[in-house]
Amino acid sequence: MKRFFERIQQKALEPAEPPVVIVAFGDSVTQGATENGRYDPENVYHRLLQQKLEARYPLTTFSTINAGVCGNTTQSGLKRMHRDVIRYQPDLVLVAFGLNDCFGGDAALPDFERALRTVVAEVRRGCPADIVLLTPPFMADTFSDRIHSEHLPLADGIMKVQKEGTLSRYAEAVRNVAKSEETLLADVHAEWTRLAESGAPVNDWLINGLNHPGPKGHHLAAETVFSSLTAQSTVLVGCETK
Repeated sequence: MKRFFERIQQKALEPAEPPVVIVAFGDSVTQGATENGRYDPENVYHRLLQQKLEARYPLTTFSTINAGVCGNTTQSGLKRMHRDVIRYQPDLVLVAFGLNDCFGGDAALPDFERALRTVVAEVRRGCPADIVLLTPPFMADTFSDRIHSEHLPLADGIMKVQKEGTLSRYAEAVRNVAKSEETLLADVHAEWTRLAESGAPVNDWLINGLNHPGPKGHHLAAETVFSSLTAQSTVLVGCETK
C-alpha cells in the first residue's frame, strides 16, 4: 500500500496536489445495482469507503470512479480495463468479481484465476496503483418475495451456486490470487460466512432477493475494505484524525 498512503500524505501536506484517485472495478454490485432496474450510487460500498477515508484523513481529497458493469465477469472486465481503469492513472484499484464468473462452475475456476491474475498484471503494467482484491458477497439460497418476476428464471441457478459451495470456491480462488500476487485482500465473503454461521439472516441482506446486497451488505463490504487498508497504514502526521 505504499503508493496509496504516500498520495494521502502528499495531498494532505500540499492542497494543490491532485486528489487521491480510487477506481472500483467490478460487476453489478460495484455499479450499485439494487432492485430490478434500480441503482443506489450513494450507498454502494466504495462510496461508503470514501466517506470512511475522508473521516480518517480529513485533509486529503479523494475521488472514486465507479467502474462497475452489470453482468460482467473478470474476462469481460478485462476488455474495458484501459477505458475504465488505466486511463485514470489511479492510486488504488478495488477489484471485485466472481458473482457472474461462478456460473461457469468448478471447471471454469482455472480460467477465473488466470483472468484475475491478468487484471493484476495489467494494473501494474499500466499505472502505479496499489490493488485490493475483494471476495464476493453471498447470494441467496432460498426463495423470497423480493425476487422480481423477470429474475425468477435465474433464481434456481443462483441458489445452486450458493448452496453447493461453488461461490465459496470462487472466493477461495480470489484468496489464492491475492496471496500469490502479493496484493491486499478484503475478504468480504468470509465476513458473510461469519455472520451466517452466527445466525444472522443474511438472505434478508440481499435487496433483490438474489445477488445484490442492500445497505447492510454494502456497509459490511466498506468496513472490510477499510479495515484491510488501514491495517497497512503508518501514522501520517497531519493526515489522520486524533
